[in-house]
Amino acid sequence: MNNQRRKELNKISTEMSVATIEDLESIKSDIEMVLMDEEMAFENMPEGIQMSYRGEMSEEAQDNMTDAIDQIDDFIDEYGEGSDATKEETEDALQELIDNVIGALDMAAE
Repeated sequence: MNNQRRKELNKISTEMSVATIEDLESIKSDIEMVLMDEEMAFENMPEGIQMSYRGEMSEEAQDNMTDAIDQIDDFIDEYGEGSDATKEETEDALQELIDNVIGALDMAAE
């Protein structure tokens, strides 16, 4: 992962730390953009580099970003509009989501 994508993930992590439910779609979209850039960079690497430590780190970053996106999708499905969850349950789940997504993005940016 290059420095530009790392900086973008760090920016997204900062946004995620104060996210509300209404912010999640936008944050997910931002992660998807970085993920697409990383996938393209990986695909453009020579096969030898793809199989190297650098390629493995790129794949791991992609996996972590995909995990973050999946977690956001799961949260929206469970706690989004029309949910039967209480406000407290939703707030607790949102905080857990925030912690998990920030963790995944931090690992992706390593």
